[in-house]
Amino acid sequence: MNDLLRVSKLSKSFGGLRALSEVSFSVGAGEIFGLIGPNGSGKTTTINLLTGILPPSGGSFWLDGVELSHARPEFIVRAGMARTFQNLRPFASQSVRDNVRAGQTIHCKSVFARFNAFTTDDEREMGREADALIRRFGLQERTDWPAGSLSYGEKKRLEIARALAMRPRVLLLDEPAAGMNPVELEWLMAAIREIGASGVAVLLVEHHMKLIMNVCHNIAVLNFGEMIAHGPPDAISCDPQVVTAYLGKVA
Repeated sequence: MNDLLRVSKLSKSFGGLRALSEVSFSVGAGEIFGLIGPNGSGKTTTINLLTGILPPSGGSFWLDGVELSHARPEFIVRAGMARTFQNLRPFASQSVRDNVRAGQTIHCKSVFARFNAFTTDDEREMGREADALIRRFGLQERTDWPAGSLSYGEKKRLEIARALAMRPRVLLLDEPAAGMNPVELEWLMAAIREIGASGVAVLLVEHHMKLIMNVCHNIAVLNFGEMIAHGPPDAISCDPQVVTAYLGKVA
């Protein structure tokens, strides 16, 4: 599996606090890669660095050989990296369809098309893609509903659909299972597997061990900003450092 995302010695300090210390890993196309650890271990900081929200204090990362370590967020999105947020951020007053189409504006070829109905053939095709994503995520009966009126689980699905509308090569999911019931969790596992099978690399930050252990090909474990283990699920679940720091007994 060829590396699509490569991270080398990525570090972040906030004043005298070292939030992330020389973390390195790689994710291949179609690979589902888990990033786990206790609260405050540096997981979301890693995502914020990879998406340009925070600048790194040290280290580098590349997407398909292009270094993006100090690139602006919009450039990183255009390069093929998209994310969801732990705290959901739908455009509450906009419709479900408009939320998904908002993710597509990064690919619009004209300023006019960013603020008006898609008018070119390419942009009409984007409209069809948006409708397909809405159906794929089971939101077709909510297409014209304001996003703020959706249930929590539906908002989670919308968040992933909007990120996929950006046509990412790497999708970063920040705790997508938080607040989901068992039925929604089963749906999420299937959806993540489908995304990986399509060739998109998935970096999954999550506390839910059933999800992590069932969908990930490889897992990295952070503790106090340092990587303490890296490997396939079976090896991670038996690693004494991981058990001590985080996992405990895996159901």
